[in-house]
Amino acid sequence: MTETVTYKVEMSLTGRLTQLPDSQRIFGALIYLYAERYSSERATLLVSKIREGELYISLSNMLPRNYLPLPQTYLLDSLSGQPSDQSDRKKDKRTYKEIKKRSFMKLAEIYKAIENPNQDDYLYPFSCIESSQQIHAAIDSLRYDMPGLDPNVYSVPEVNVVEVLEEGKKEIVTEFSFYLCADKGDESAKLLDALHHAKESKRRFFLGAKASQGFNTFIVNCIHSLEWGNSADQPNTYLNLGMLLPQEINFNLSSLKLFTSERRPYDSAGGWAKEFSGQFISFIDAGSIVFVKEALKTAGCSIQSPFNSRDIVFGNAFLLPINIDRRKQHDAPSTS
Repeated sequence: MTETVTYKVEMSLTGRLTQLPDSQRIFGALIYLYAERYSSERATLLVSKIREGELYISLSNMLPRNYLPLPQTYLLDSLSGQPSDQSDRKKDKRTYKEIKKRSFMKLAEIYKAIENPNQDDYLYPFSCIESSQQIHAAIDSLRYDMPGLDPNVYSVPEVNVVEVLEEGKKEIVTEFSFYLCADKGDESAKLLDALHHAKESKRRFFLGAKASQGFNTFIVNCIHSLEWGNSADQPNTYLNLGMLLPQEINFNLSSLKLFTSERRPYDSAGGWAKEFSGQFISFIDAGSIVFVKEALKTAGCSIQSPFNSRDIVFGNAFLLPINIDRRKQHDAPSTS
């Protein structure tokens, strides 16, 4: 089996956010970067190899730097499986609220939560996403000094990713990272070279809508090479960090959260294509605990887009080895 290389790519947010980019959005940006650096023909060949399983590449979502998605579903499953009296049930409700508040935690705190889901004082620090609406006004109608013509006022949904250091103390996060794993070879070396070139040139990555208005833009700060080793006791248990289209996983031993989205073609000039009916697809969301049947590379897959034969729906999420013995549990998988 081909050896893989793993990198942590650190990025800075250069404006504001409407959504935290997921692994599919990052994949599209990397393919665009690859085509820009080499050629569209080589990028098309790269995408084809990934779709056919000839080249393994996995990606995480964009994450607050040094934080990982909390396995909320796994923790809540653990709580529901514990016998309890009336006082315990009250504590469970408080714990449930504390777990749901925490979207991301550091790995050491995640292990503490796994060891004891029903914490007396729940763990800090953590990170979460807060939503808001910002009011904007289009000034085109004022440019021509036309009396009686009001500006076009509209709202834009925004999010802030915040780090909660302790109760009542939080800071807005502007430093993020994503993880990349790929087969060693010419393609991954070229992709890494393109990322390094983007870092040196301070090239901006547009990772979401309204980039022309300064939203969802990032730059690369640093690229680290990493060594992820499997635990000798638990070689098959992983924390999902991205959007996973499952191929060979054990659903009975996994603890899964599903994410369903509508897909249709998008054109930068014309917007969403109205002539196509939307198609829905479900992914295993970040924060799920995934028990892999065989090799890690067979856990996820990418499939051909229903709209364009050259495009794919990318589903190879980055899976982080984590020490949880799911083989001792035989409950059916839960979804939320």
